[in-house]
Amino acid sequence: MVINRRKMLTACCSLVFVGSLMAGCSKDNPSMSDNATGSSANQRTLTWMRYEHSSQALNPNSVVSQEILKRKNVKLELQSVPQSNYEDKKKTLIATNTLPDVIMVNQNDLWNYADSGIFLDITPYLEKMPNFQKLMKQKPEINKTKVDDKLYGFPLLTKWTVQSGQLPMIRTDLLAKLNLQTPRTYEELYQVLKKLKEAYPESYPFTSRAANGKTGTENLINPIAFGFGSGYTNITGNKIYYEPTTKQYKFGPYSPEFKDAITYLHKLYKEKLLDPDYSVATSQAWQEKLSTGKSFFYQDNNGFGVNFNKALRIREPNARFELLPVMASNQGVKRNNVYQLDHMGELYAINAKVKNPEEVIKLIDWMYGDEGTNLTSFGVENVDYTLVNGEYQMSEATKMKFKDKQDPFRAMQSALGTGYLGYALNSDDHPIVPSSSDLIQWSEKAIKDLADGINFREVNDPPFNKKEREKLKQLRTQLDAFLTLNMDKFIMNDGALNEWNSFIQQCQENGASEMEKIYNEALARVNN
Repeated sequence: MVINRRKMLTACCSLVFVGSLMAGCSKDNPSMSDNATGSSANQRTLTWMRYEHSSQALNPNSVVSQEILKRKNVKLELQSVPQSNYEDKKKTLIATNTLPDVIMVNQNDLWNYADSGIFLDITPYLEKMPNFQKLMKQKPEINKTKVDDKLYGFPLLTKWTVQSGQLPMIRTDLLAKLNLQTPRTYEELYQVLKKLKEAYPESYPFTSRAANGKTGTENLINPIAFGFGSGYTNITGNKIYYEPTTKQYKFGPYSPEFKDAITYLHKLYKEKLLDPDYSVATSQAWQEKLSTGKSFFYQDNNGFGVNFNKALRIREPNARFELLPVMASNQGVKRNNVYQLDHMGELYAINAKVKNPEEVIKLIDWMYGDEGTNLTSFGVENVDYTLVNGEYQMSEATKMKFKDKQDPFRAMQSALGTGYLGYALNSDDHPIVPSSSDLIQWSEKAIKDLADGINFREVNDPPFNKKEREKLKQLRTQLDAFLTLNMDKFIMNDGALNEWNSFIQQCQENGASEMEKIYNEALARVNN
């Protein structure tokens, strides 16, 4: 029986939309080893590492992990690290070749390290993976994750049913209270932020954060630069972006629109309208400010507004974050970036030194199949959920366990170990919930703006050959260090923008034009 997983858990708890993941520690000699102390002498232990998202704690004794032990006789030894520390931890493990059996990576990790032999080439095992092969046929985009036509990672396949993105959200209750009009341009937003600062002098109206593998500075600049008609980083964090109007990759700082965006951010910073901690703020600190009335505007994952509203209304019954219309720049540009409806930029790789790789492959393929997908998306059938006329419905008993939590949905996911932020590899973890009418309304608006050509989805990078990967690794190292040094200087320091022409020249010397060329040549091969 084919089940439409887009017909989701129709009666659930309060929902949060989050765009991130989890983490882990390490083990010196990882292996899928025999464990005679378990329920059976044939029980296997598999070390499994990923980052832990601030909204959904990782539970080593979750329902999913217990059921996998029960059904597959495999004990998942979860190793988790806070998302904010995950990149550093992962790089250390890769550098010292001390990976766990299975580790969450991103596309850049595969490009940078697959040639070293540290990750298992899973291509020879594809014939033993009927579930994964089926999904590859349904989602040919998976082929873009290959390195020299070889697969080294299992992508997260997430069937989002709600469209979200780095969209502008503001406290509309405060606009009404102060008799302020809804801003429809970035200049009008600036004027509104000034009025909010006057009314609440201890606040920083606009706040930002580091998230999704990007620094606070990158995460701040990305939506603003794109909204002004340029861009900054791509989906993998490289200092290059896909320009939808020309269907080419560009180095953002070359364009005058990018300088306009940085000039705008400098003005906000100078007038104390922008949170001075933007470059170092964690997701936790960012959420605290927006859910306690210390900040009033963000341009980031709009789905967080559901939780902010719930938290704010404990003290302010009329508090409301609402989605703003797509705002226009001074040059009349109107556009926003929205997320993909899957999440293939993050993948699980297998340690090339793992014992019994066939058994690891077999387990992962099961997790991509119907039984594994249902378990890792919804829990145990007829205990945590039921199927009614092809629709998934959470059981009342499971819902009641978490009804008093601040975020019942994520508390439930954490306990079960389900969803995109849990163990799922092929999840449908974004249920449409009647109590999340705001999220549904925002999604409908985002989809309409997509159809109207003023929202644009992120795109996956084209595949690169070995020579290109080596060169991009070198260029990224050069450009990251140089741009990190300069972007904060331009935003924070008076007079720094006078050095812009010299900065652009140094960008060229550090390989920005060469990066553009490599990306567009790789893109041309795909298009041809």
